[in-house]
Amino acid sequence: MDVKGNKKMDLTLLLTILQATLPFIKKLIESQVVPFLKRKMYERVDSKVDKLIKDLAQNAGKIKDEENETKKFAFIEGTKLGLETFRAIADKINKACDEIEKAL
Repeated sequence: MDVKGNKKMDLTLLLTILQATLPFIKKLIESQVVPFLKRKMYERVDSKVDKLIKDLAQNAGKIKDEENETKKFAFIEGTKLGLETFRAIADKINKACDEIEKAL
């Protein structure tokens, strides 16, 4: 069998597999599995954001009690950077929501 014959056989096999599996994939997408996975993804993101907020708040809380000027400066700059980052992410999310909402 030549190279072209192998490619044709591979394509035929792939099409056969797709025809057999597509109904199951469609059922999976329509089932509760995908919404469950989406919810879990959002929960993970929310959990990570909560941790970042807590870390940033703790960092900010250390500023007033820090006596070492170098460390105090580092806490201030780190907190400013964290705030700028959060605001940039929030702006990006808000803009995306506004654009997506236009399609509703």
